[in-house]
Amino acid sequence: MKKLILFDIDGTIVTEGYQGRIIPDSFYETLHALQEKGHLCFINTGRAFSEVGEEIRSLGFDGYICGCGTYILYHNEELFAKTFPYTLGNDIIETIEQAQLEWILEGQKDVYYGDFDYVTHIGDFKKEHLSLMPEHSIILKKEERKNIPFDKFCICIGKDSNFELFHQKFKEDLAFIDRGNGLYEVMPIDCSKASGIRFLEEHFGIAHEDTIAIGDSANDLAMLSYAGYSIAMGNSSKEILPVVDYVTTDILDDGIYHAMKHLHLI
Repeated sequence: MKKLILFDIDGTIVTEGYQGRIIPDSFYETLHALQEKGHLCFINTGRAFSEVGEEIRSLGFDGYICGCGTYILYHNEELFAKTFPYTLGNDIIETIEQAQLEWILEGQKDVYYGDFDYVTHIGDFKKEHLSLMPEHSIILKKEERKNIPFDKFCICIGKDSNFELFHQKFKEDLAFIDRGNGLYEVMPIDCSKASGIRFLEEHFGIAHEDTIAIGDSANDLAMLSYAGYSIAMGNSSKEILPVVDYVTTDILDDGIYHAMKHLHLI
């Protein structure tokens, strides 16, 4: 029976932190073995498509759910796209600045930062994007921060921020994922990693019980809770463990390979 298998990126197929960025050799073999057996293999990430680098695109996935369900691509065919209307987007940007939050706006083609000095750890993302994907990283002056095409965004709380001002204004329209240390991923309230899976189930006619999700962190909770079968990496944050069906080994201990062997899919 054909399965729809969904992979997070950071901490799931690519290491992060002190190890640097490593894709285990076993993952290449596992991915291709799954595809040879007819299974559909998709990335399901909080990153916008513009933030998915060549290291991931070159692996040969069947498609991508990006930006927490706001953009879905299948073999270069756009299946779904949801970008904030300019009126709402402009209101979001204006209120972020009123609340003195640091921000990154994430779109299908580009990511956007302000031209000010970042003091929260969003500044680390800025440095990474400017280094690894300069052609997709745009720095906006204050007068340029209108009519920006973005699908989701991140905000981070600093010492002078008023998060409640922002949250109270948009809590009926936006979904907030608390990533810890004052960082929030924010997207349209009807979009998530779970909504992306639901869309693909309907598009391909795949039964819910034939969906498998693999992740490691808080922004994977929606897809891990929703999928027919869910797997946590051995290096996962503890908060996701109660919702999964199986915990595999760490990423550098060939966790995805062992999970697929456990399910007899390879």
